[in-house]
Amino acid sequence: MSGEVFEARHLIAGEWVGGGDTFASYSTSDGSLLARAPIADADVVDRAVQAARRAFEESDWKDRRAAERANVLLELGRRLDDAAEDISRLVAAEMGKPYRLTLEREVRGAADKFRYFAGAARAIEGEVTGASPAHILDVTVPHPVGVCALIIPWNDPVDLAVRKLGAALAAGCTAVVKPSEETPASTEALMRLFDDLPGLPPGVVNVVHGPGDPTGQALVSHPEVDKVSFTGSTATGRKIMEAAAGTLKRLSLECGGKAPCLVFSDCYFDKALDALSWGAFLYGGQSCTAATRIIVERPLYERFLEELKARAEALPTGDPLDERTLIGPLVSERQVERVRSFLDTIEADGGTIVTGGTIEGLHVAPTIVTGLQPDSRVASQEVFGPVVCIFPVDSEDEAIEIANSVRYGLGASVWTADVSRALRVTRRLEAGDVWVNTHYVRQSETPFGGWKESGLGRELGMAGMREYIAYKRVAFDTLPDFHLKTWWDQQA
Repeated sequence: MSGEVFEARHLIAGEWVGGGDTFASYSTSDGSLLARAPIADADVVDRAVQAARRAFEESDWKDRRAAERANVLLELGRRLDDAAEDISRLVAAEMGKPYRLTLEREVRGAADKFRYFAGAARAIEGEVTGASPAHILDVTVPHPVGVCALIIPWNDPVDLAVRKLGAALAAGCTAVVKPSEETPASTEALMRLFDDLPGLPPGVVNVVHGPGDPTGQALVSHPEVDKVSFTGSTATGRKIMEAAAGTLKRLSLECGGKAPCLVFSDCYFDKALDALSWGAFLYGGQSCTAATRIIVERPLYERFLEELKARAEALPTGDPLDERTLIGPLVSERQVERVRSFLDTIEADGGTIVTGGTIEGLHVAPTIVTGLQPDSRVASQEVFGPVVCIFPVDSEDEAIEIANSVRYGLGASVWTADVSRALRVTRRLEAGDVWVNTHYVRQSETPFGGWKESGLGRELGMAGMREYIAYKRVAFDTLPDFHLKTWWDQQA
């Protein structure tokens, strides 16, 4: 990092603008001031939404051939690849995700998603219903939803912005993006790639900075917003549903998770240990599909716990800008205090910290907890830190009961060499994303989203595209006479 403070701005109708009260983000690497950003009040939000509305109604963006919108997305993918190293360093400093992981898993992955959505734009299809009477041509026509409010979290400030924005643009929508107040610079660095972008009319993409109150609240309740896409906590997701209800906005919500990982005695032992030690502690546990509940068949339990402890203690931790670091700091002191509040309840709930549990600055040591009941606070609520609970079980049914006992249903993994068992267990798990003998596999081509209180709708894949499409049914009647009158006359 150069040491210069990133001066964030709002983007409205193609112009970067500032003014008004500001907030700041700080480097997780050295604590220095990293960025200042303006706070968008209701008036600024209205200007951004109206710019998006004008672009949707008055520009030709929604009416273009899909190939033309695809060209814009392909150019964005190229620009993001070119800027990947600089943006990755910024994300590492602001969010705390180690640089090498940010570069390869988030930023280069986001560039690939731009390219995926370029192809997806050309694969949007309607239907002709073959079951209609011969004289009726019954057609379902896809249309873009309209103006989309896209609310980005801090744990994937580039990749999750692209998941939402890529689909919205491919469908022909316009957008107002709100970065997280924890990572304003990281998401804005992506958005600056839209400057002087050939083929993109002003106002198609806008950016407003600020916290949930007033900025987010003004955005999701704005009557000119047709759809809201949000990634964040379940509690905030509920508030967004309430705010959006006034105008029945379309919603897609990716909320909390508490991923169960079911480890059976016939698993590929070393692979399971490697994957789940990374799956639990990668990104400092700041992932909604982190391996936070590991459920182990009893014959394997003691050995698995011992080896997992050894791996947790050996993971390279440190400065997120150091290329040797695998486990970095948490995003902010506020997040550290949240994790501390969970750690403070473990002993009272009957749990034992096998390793970790210590905090130094923004760094929380990888923590393994045993002895808790599945419904205890740490075992059932989303910590969003490097804390994993381990449970021994005596049967497949018991493992599934514990796995499904929480209100979340986002990610899960199953570890077994028995294909029949894998099929049985995956069918019974209440989760939108289930991995077998692996963890953290996600692709642009396949949908991602949750069950239960983990959210509504999907991102990625064509299912993610359809979140930004409204379908209109059009029926063409080729007969010269009105069918109901003909029927009536025949009954006389």
